[in-house]
Amino acid sequence: MPKMAVVSLGCSKNLVDTEIMLGRLVKHDWELTSDFSEAELILVNTCGFIESAKSESIQHILEMAAYKEPGRGRCRILAVAGCLVQRYLDDLKAEIPEVDYWIGLNQLDQIAAIISGEPVQAGDAAPFLNNENLERYRVTLSHTAFLKIAEGCSHRCAYCAIPLIKGRYRSRVPEAIVAEAVRLVQGGVKELNIIAQDITMYGRDLSRDLNLRVLLERILDEARPDWIRLLYAYPSGLDEELLRFIGTTPNICKYLDLPFQHINERILRLMNRKENREMLLERLRMIRETVPGMVLRTTFIVGFPTETDAEFEELRQFVAEGHFEHAGVFSYSREEQTPAYDLEPQIDPEVKEERRRLLLETQQRVSARLLQRFVGREERILIDKVYNDGRAIGRTEAFAPEVDGVVSVEGYDGPSGVFISRRITGNDAYNLFAKK
Repeated sequence: MPKMAVVSLGCSKNLVDTEIMLGRLVKHDWELTSDFSEAELILVNTCGFIESAKSESIQHILEMAAYKEPGRGRCRILAVAGCLVQRYLDDLKAEIPEVDYWIGLNQLDQIAAIISGEPVQAGDAAPFLNNENLERYRVTLSHTAFLKIAEGCSHRCAYCAIPLIKGRYRSRVPEAIVAEAVRLVQGGVKELNIIAQDITMYGRDLSRDLNLRVLLERILDEARPDWIRLLYAYPSGLDEELLRFIGTTPNICKYLDLPFQHINERILRLMNRKENREMLLERLRMIRETVPGMVLRTTFIVGFPTETDAEFEELRQFVAEGHFEHAGVFSYSREEQTPAYDLEPQIDPEVKEERRRLLLETQQRVSARLLQRFVGREERILIDKVYNDGRAIGRTEAFAPEVDGVVSVEGYDGPSGVFISRRITGNDAYNLFAKK
């Protein structure tokens, strides 16, 4: 059986795409290996979201191309897929001739046919995601999985290239999502992480009677996962009905990832965000009143064009107020063909990096303070990894996989992928600690 190896870059949505492609290839008798020197087929799934991600993708493509050289490896097919391909196909073809196949987002499920030299037709990315028998070859932990419910984005944030790359927002039909959820849970998945560019928009393009709550009810009823986690929900899409449903449903983690990006009114307008400062503050109030104890994660962008010292300081003071247990901070990346590209003045890279550092330091102090409330409490922990010395790493519902901290558990020698109950004994800025 021929062997293949994969490099998957970028976000969790990209990871789902990687698993879809691997599922197709495994069906066509390819065997996955972690040894790139042994692989006859190497697949690189790229990210093209921001400049640093583009550079990283190109670097990995060139590194994998080296395995085609005599004495370095056995690679005879180098395939490159994903967002970078979708956005820069012609340039990439000219600059990296070592690549045998370039696979756009609308061809992911056709990868086996493409590398076999069969003719394929380009189409929209959404139809194959609506296949109720879509099978993924899982490469994440066996007990946690990402479940993509939509493709593309119809928000037009001034800094973001996603609509240029992936097109308008298209919801997957609920039957396909629920069928996939059932398969994942039956396969041992205990935590379903619901993802899309904006999960609160789900269903609006399909039916007046379909929305995120309706979808969640079907997943809970038919798949019965232990945990459902909601990632990337736009603040403007939240309402009290959805929050009450989250708050009263035991299997939904009391956790929300909602991108704020900034708090200054002028910067939010320049970013073309739907939310303004007043709305963001109102959403925070509504969340705290409707679901007390909800853990919140957000993202911020610093160094957006024209951002003044005073506007950054307004953001820093807002963060210092302590609204979020977790936050990611990104320096603005100037992306061609986006409205913000031509805004002047652009902020000096050193200033952007200093603002990022300052905001992260502020958030670290906030996180350390907010996580203290878990100390002394008995918490349900999903074990991700077990070490030979009686230690384990897991997560409570307050921590999403890959992006947040973990719970370090001492005195555990059981299996991974199970829930345990432990008393939290301490914390730092990112993590919790527990003992037997």
